[in-house]
Amino acid sequence: MDVNSWFEVEDPEERGEEPWDFDEVELAFLAALRAGAADWQVPWAPSQVGRPEDESSFLVHISLLDEARRLVLAEWAVHFYGTHVLAGKVCDQLFNLHESPEHGFFRASGTVEELAERCAGWFESLLSRPVVRVEWPFRDGKHATHWEFADTGEILATRGSIPADGSSQAHRLPVRP
Repeated sequence: MDVNSWFEVEDPEERGEEPWDFDEVELAFLAALRAGAADWQVPWAPSQVGRPEDESSFLVHISLLDEARRLVLAEWAVHFYGTHVLAGKVCDQLFNLHESPEHGFFRASGTVEELAERCAGWFESLLSRPVVRVEWPFRDGKHATHWEFADTGEILATRGSIPADGSSQAHRLPVRP
């Protein structure tokens, strides 16, 4: 269980940037989202609040990490627009989303409370999924690795060339319970 708060707002002024200009509706969404996250029984993951570079939405996102390797495996975000959200797996550094159901993408409309409840449940379901690191060692001492959700085999990240010949992996190590 996380003993830290979820979706803390960092002060951009600490980095010499302009302060956030979140409006009342965005702050109400954030408060409702945090309330939904307060009872999560999931392993910790970084979560952030802000705006995408084009400042078109209120943005909240989480990152799954392999902390031992200091590697971000994948990120998921919610773009809140006051009366609706777009949510899914992040596909780039600008927080654009993969707009396909295979990547968890969804659109929803409703009240601030309804949207926060749906998004909190969605984030919790992502954070509840176990992640494993799968490794294939090679004779030259190098190895290929991919990280996947253990429950579905969905690949999150890959390093090196995974053998195409169907070679069985040598190591399957838990990253997140």
